[in-house]
Amino acid sequence: MAAAAASAVNAVNDCFSIGSTVVCTTCFNEEVEGEVLAFDHNTKMLILKCRSKSTEELSDIYAMNLSLCSNVQVVKECNGNFDDPQKLNLEQVKMRLRKTVERRQDYLKSKNADVSPEAQELYRAIAKQYGYNEVSWQGLNIQILNEVTISPPYRVDNVVSSSNNETSCNYIKRIIKQFFNTRPSPVPESGAAASTSSPSVSPTSSSLASGSPVPAN
Repeated sequence: MAAAAASAVNAVNDCFSIGSTVVCTTCFNEEVEGEVLAFDHNTKMLILKCRSKSTEELSDIYAMNLSLCSNVQVVKECNGNFDDPQKLNLEQVKMRLRKTVERRQDYLKSKNADVSPEAQELYRAIAKQYGYNEVSWQGLNIQILNEVTISPPYRVDNVVSSSNNETSCNYIKRIIKQFFNTRPSPVPESGAAASTSSPSVSPTSSSLASGSPVPAN
């Protein structure tokens, strides 16, 4: 594989013509065909604009590392007529990257291996209102603003404030109520449903209910 990738890279010219159509075979044996938007010879990175798999109105952008490709072929050379690619707004790219990293870090804060997934979802619901910097795990408890604590099983009755802050407690209780009210109700097991819908009657009570007279001897 390494030899094939090296030969593919060596066969590549110092520069691809923007607008040319190129086919690359990835290390996963997947063929990617698209129009060249950019190519960096030092890093062997090729940017391709490919037809979208979901809609014809959009295009998919692939960043190909040619060092990991087993085959690279120029299917169609550019005839010189192509639209200049739009310049990247690097500040916007950096901002989106920073926000993505922050969201991932916030999600990791909600993880706790000792509690249920439902409790972790409740943590995230509260953090969306107060901010992830104001919510934290204290063992099994959820702590908000360093004064309000929610202990298992994380219901309204489990909300306690160290400073008797009724305003914060009531607001958090409303969040908890809304969280559990919007969750789907658990579906009872078929066996349990059958047993509750058909109560058992003892043979003795059944015979007494029928009341058949017994003739005297």
